[in-house]
Parts: sequence; C-alpha cells; structure tokens
Amino acid sequence: MVADNVIHKKSAGGIIHSSGKFLTLHVTRYGEVVFPKGTIELDETPEQAAVREISEETEYRVRIKAPLGEVSYEFDEDDGKRYKKTVHYYLFELVDENEQPKPKREDHENDEGIESLWLSFDDALGRLTHNESKEKLQKAAGLLNDD
Repeated sequence: MVADNVIHKKSAGGIIHSSGKFLTLHVTRYGEVVFPKGTIELDETPEQAAVREISEETEYRVRIKAPLGEVSYEFDEDDGKRYKKTVHYYLFELVDENEQPKPKREDHENDEGIESLWLSFDDALGRLTHNESKEKLQKAAGLLNDD
C-alpha cells in the first residue's frame, strides 16, 4: 500500500523471557541488538506472524503471554523509497524451558551475522539499539513483575 509516497509495512515479533533473561538478536553486520520480528504474511494475524517469525529466527517454540502494543516508525531503504513500518510486539514464554535450538537462518540473515543473546534486564536495556525496543522491554518487565 502506498500513500503520500510512503510504503506501509507490518511486522510482528516480540520479547522472549526465560529464567530471568530476555532473548535478543545481535545483528553484527549493522552493530544492532534487537528483538526477533518479521513481516506479517497476507493470511496471518499479527499473533500468528509473531510466533512464526520467532520460530524461524530462533527455533524456539513459544506461546504468547501478553500483548505489548505497537510501534510505528519511518525509514529510507537502499532502494531510495520511504517506508513506514508498524510492528506488533508480544511478550512470550518458552514452551519448553530446556529446549536448546540451533536456529536455521535464511541466507540474508546469515549474511547479517545474527547471533542470539540471552541478557539480563539491565544488560538488555543497555545493549538494545532502539529506544522503542527499550520501552517494550520495560513494559514486558513490568508485566512480569505483576505475576
């Protein structure tokens, strides 16, 4: 969909919490630390896309614990076009706490040098690249403290 020369994209993903730590992805090619997320396919709900993307990017089997809301931002891509992305975030728990998956990354993800990092709240807050991710982490931690 194009409006005002901006291409709109929708993604979903989220924050996995286990044993007091949060799963982040270190994208070494860009020097970023982010949460797993990806594009919502035409036949998917945001929840379905978030679970699928986390499975694809991390190989962990997860279930949604709570919605964390949406984040929208605009950016310019290498193709010279302007994009507006809306990301639906969720808090997840692992289906199996003892699972030790080995992610099967897509070729472009291997080129980006993506590695999984389990970080404490303070480490994740300090290392996450984007302020929106830090805000979602704080919201997730608040929900976990309410349990």
